[in-house]
Amino acid sequence: MKFPGQQEHEKIEFLVRKHWIVDVKIMLLIFTLYLLPAMFFLSALIIYWPDFFGAWSGPITTAFLIYLLFAGLGLYIKWLSEELDLMVVTNLRIINLDQVGFMERTVSEASLMQIQDVKGIEKGLLNNILNYGSLQIRTAADKVVFHIDDIPYPFRTARDILALMDKMGANTNPS
Repeated sequence: MKFPGQQEHEKIEFLVRKHWIVDVKIMLLIFTLYLLPAMFFLSALIIYWPDFFGAWSGPITTAFLIYLLFAGLGLYIKWLSEELDLMVVTNLRIINLDQVGFMERTVSEASLMQIQDVKGIEKGLLNNILNYGSLQIRTAADKVVFHIDDIPYPFRTARDILALMDKMGANTNPS
């Protein structure tokens, strides 16, 4: 696999993507913002307003459809923001692609030699049961360069990055 800006002799070791629980959270949002109001609207239409198709049917239906349109747009932007977050770990560097907003994306990178600290974090019962959490990577500047939430196996990912750093250090140190 290749990516734009890939250096010579650089190969992708692994990709870090979001855990599947993020998709479940978005599905719950869809249910809450889309299906519950639609069921309420239809039940009110059938049970409480038998003469609903009178004078107010057009404006109420139009307002409801506009609500569904904006709810769908918001959910799509949320899904896109979560789906496009990605961390590429190569044998030379780490590249973090962070989808901040709908039309806003940041790309950060750091050499494996610049990294000082890699920390995996799992908080809460669900995180520990399903093995997902956050990953923080600090450089020599002592600020968090990369932070990605809701990734699977954050401790294993941190260990894998540290192992790559050790491997790279062994290849560059003349002994």
